Amino acid sequence: MKNSHCSRRKGNFTVEFAIVGVFFSLLLVFSGDIIIKLSIKGKLERLSYSIVNIVKERTQLFGEDEYSVDDTEAENAYTITVASLKRTMSSFDESKFGFVLDAYTRSDYGTGDKIDSIVSGSGSWVHEGSNISCQSTKPDKDLIFQTSWGRSATFYQVTLCYASPNWFGSIIGGDYSKISVRSAAVGR
Repeated sequence: MKNSHCSRRKGNFTVEFAIVGVFFSLLLVFSGDIIIKLSIKGKLERLSYSIVNIVKERTQLFGEDEYSVDDTEAENAYTITVASLKRTMSSFDESKFGFVLDAYTRSDYGTGDKIDSIVSGSGSWVHEGSNISCQSTKPDKDLIFQTSWGRSATFYQVTLCYASPNWFGSIIGGDYSKISVRSAAVGR
């Protein structure tokens, strides 16, 4: 009689441990996934802030009167970004990386209703890897103002995207891999 009672307890313990083990495993996978994503997001945020300021300050540093951003400058910003990510992320894959550079001014010397892109080409300089789509948005017109010199301030924006590992999403059937950050700066 005593042995059958002990074997039932062992069976109950095994079932309870299996249920708790599944939830504990999901918690570990979720925590690991969040930690990786936060690490990548922090690196992307710092880098996007640095790159937008490099693009913004080029006019001050090099004495240019032209505030538009040409393909060479955008390509240089992209090259700096990729080189930095390769140094800081050991598993960086360029095919999972997206980069968008925008620069805008406001019509009528900063007082009009129209926002014009000053990036040569299609309005945004975009470089996307084969495994990600990265998009930016136009700023609100109130963020672009008239400077004390009577011209429109230039609004610079850098958007970085990266497809991170999708551990938790692959378990529950969702896609939580895309990390996107955006930094903006107002130039002279």
